Amino acid sequence: MNRRTYLGLTVTGVVGGFAGCSTDSDGREYPPYPDSETVELSGDGEGRTDPFEIVNDGPTLVDAEHTGSESFTVVLGTSITDANSPSETADDANETVNKTNTTNEATTDDGIEPVSTVVSATGPYDGRTLHAVGSDTYVLDVIEADGEWTATIYDLPAYDDGVGVTLPIEREGELEDVIGPINFGDVAETDDVDETQFEFSASGGGVHRLILTDREADDSLTVTDFEGESKDSVSNGVSGVGYLEVLSFGSWSLSVSK
Repeated sequence: MNRRTYLGLTVTGVVGGFAGCSTDSDGREYPPYPDSETVELSGDGEGRTDPFEIVNDGPTLVDAEHTGSESFTVVLGTSITDANSPSETADDANETVNKTNTTNEATTDDGIEPVSTVVSATGPYDGRTLHAVGSDTYVLDVIEADGEWTATIYDLPAYDDGVGVTLPIEREGELEDVIGPINFGDVAETDDVDETQFEFSASGGGVHRLILTDREADDSLTVTDFEGESKDSVSNGVSGVGYLEVLSFGSWSLSVSK
């Protein structure tokens, strides 16, 4: 991470077995997220949501659920039609603000400019993902779904130093998840940063990945990743405020300590 973000990520190359540690938190203090903007969306099957605004200077977190048994694919994007259409009347604008659910109309009549993939999964899904997007007007395009779904959009600010879950953290879960904001400690004025120990294990097929992102989502670091059932222990020099994102379609366990 660069100095402007105050979250220094320097991989020390220390890799070893699990050490184990005591913990005071599982990182579930959030939500609610202070000073964030929240958008609640829902639908049944494929469809496209009405536009919503992202205005804050932190990352965007999407908490999504799906009850179906087939493919569930969701993309965050900007509407090409909206970008090129004539200006709305005041009544049209008010109508858009008051809507929260999808139109459930075909998504092929007009396109969107994809910005980030929110979900690409099969079967029931309950997960959270983090996205680095700028201030703009967005839609969720539910490309594939065969059941009811919900999505909560958290438009997060760039939190000040000292805000967030404190270490140590110990967490277990399944599928994709986001932990944070996390207070990794005082910002270091030199390169001498206390090392943070990340211990990550996972089971199930596919790739399991642990990602560390700064408070503004300007930069991210893959702390560790591996395929199949395995575990890893990595030491990084970290300070400031950031987020941990687990990308996995299996069961996993995470421990973070100084």
